[in-house]
Amino acid sequence: MVTAGGQAQNQDSRDEILKAAIRLFATRGFHETSMSEVAREAKVSKALIFWHFKTKEDLFLAVLNKLLEPYVIDFAEESEKLDAREQIRKLIGGYVNFVRENASSVSFFLRRFMSGEEMPEAFTEQIRRLYDLYKALLTDRIRLGQEKGLCARSNQPEVLADFVMAALNGLLINLLFMSQAPFDLDSALAMLYRLLFGDVPGAAPQAEPAAH
Repeated sequence: MVTAGGQAQNQDSRDEILKAAIRLFATRGFHETSMSEVAREAKVSKALIFWHFKTKEDLFLAVLNKLLEPYVIDFAEESEKLDAREQIRKLIGGYVNFVRENASSVSFFLRRFMSGEEMPEAFTEQIRRLYDLYKALLTDRIRLGQEKGLCARSNQPEVLADFVMAALNGLLINLLFMSQAPFDLDSALAMLYRLLFGDVPGAAPQAEPAAH
């Protein structure tokens, strides 16, 4: 029987393992990081890591979920209090802030994808699933905003969502890989918001500041 103290200790050790894995995956990459290195970084035994995570792929998926968790919870808790337009702004701001706050991890995976390096199917599938869920949620909020007169009706929701995703990906690649050149991300986001809301009376807000 596991006591409350034992459960807390198990959770603490799991959190330390995840923190160590986040640092190592970001700096060394998935293939170059061993479970032994994670154990040394987390100051735990290798056996304890395998007690929490059966494989390195399982550990990576847990890392991915750990990185995304604050954004998922934050959106779920606050979205019901916001109208469709503000939900869209929150979705876009969350996407940008996630990449900014996890730049080293995101740039590592983007480089691997762009170079055609083979990645374990377990987490490429997870990334695709999360991306598709995000786009579906964005499409749904744009549709709702159009129905309520809060968003531009110049294009179908699916078309606008596809454009927003393409624009965000381009902006973030610029942010991650072209950092030597000055880049005004907030002004670029303001242009994106004008596209989405600009033809609605009173609905052309300034860009929501992204976290630095």
